[in-house]
Amino acid sequence: MEKESGAGVAINADNHAKKQKFSSQAAYQHWVADGLLLLITIIWGTTFVIVKGILPRVDPIVLIGMRFLVASLAVTLVLARQILRADGKAVKAGIVIGLILFTGYIFQTVALEYTTASKCGFITGLSVVLVPILSAFLLKKSPGIPSLIGVGFATLGLALLSLDFTEATLFQMGDLLSLLGAVAFGFHILAVAKFAPLYDVRILVVMQLWTVAVAAFAMVGLRVFALGQTILFSPGNKELIGIGFLGIFATALTLFVQNIAQKFTSPTHVAIIFATEPVFAGIFGWWILGETLTRTQMVGAVLIIAGILVAEVIG
Repeated sequence: MEKESGAGVAINADNHAKKQKFSSQAAYQHWVADGLLLLITIIWGTTFVIVKGILPRVDPIVLIGMRFLVASLAVTLVLARQILRADGKAVKAGIVIGLILFTGYIFQTVALEYTTASKCGFITGLSVVLVPILSAFLLKKSPGIPSLIGVGFATLGLALLSLDFTEATLFQMGDLLSLLGAVAFGFHILAVAKFAPLYDVRILVVMQLWTVAVAAFAMVGLRVFALGQTILFSPGNKELIGIGFLGIFATALTLFVQNIAQKFTSPTHVAIIFATEPVFAGIFGWWILGETLTRTQMVGAVLIIAGILVAEVIG
């Protein structure tokens, strides 16, 4: 009996050690995933400076199409074998996610024709609030109190960082389109969270990229042939290099990493981390273009970082 009892204790101790090891590994994967998502956000922060330099010579929808076309070709060349053996369900899931992503880009881009960049930036940033709300209803994942507090800090920070309080704040057509864009981006985060654990991430990424590229050029074709519009497209070498960076690094690489990283963290954490994008955009704007942040905007940046810390450290 003593031998059996000793063996039982040894087995329990071994199981406990395995559980601790698994728990530590899961925690490590969570932190690595959040770190990668933060790196993605830093890269996205650079795109504001790059896009600002390209838009005077390239139509916004054409820029979206070219950006995603470059990304699609780059990923396709690398993953040609996997694409040929792609599962049909993964392809369909990737198309669905891609259409959601394209919807967000279109609403955001068109909104800028009717509202200010600061109002559009803030309203689009409301995806930070919408993700945990949508997650609670669609995925049955109720966010914890620390995450909700973090969302509150991040939302207030986005407001201080993006809004120009000297402007009128009437809710106009551009504001509505911006809100629809925020909803679409929120759905995109949730769609990735739903499908990434089920299918080959590589196929999901490829299909998202091609879907956005094809949809963008289809819209350009509609504008040219059906509406008779003239499309601006006169890029120089700098613009072409910028488009290449946007396509390869700021789209293909970041989307690939996002789909992998979201397997190991929650949609709410993803939304809060992505809320730091305006902070990095401000930093690169100051560093490269000589732009400055007001005291109010600096407070907003601090609040966003505080929101991340509350959600990550306490949550």
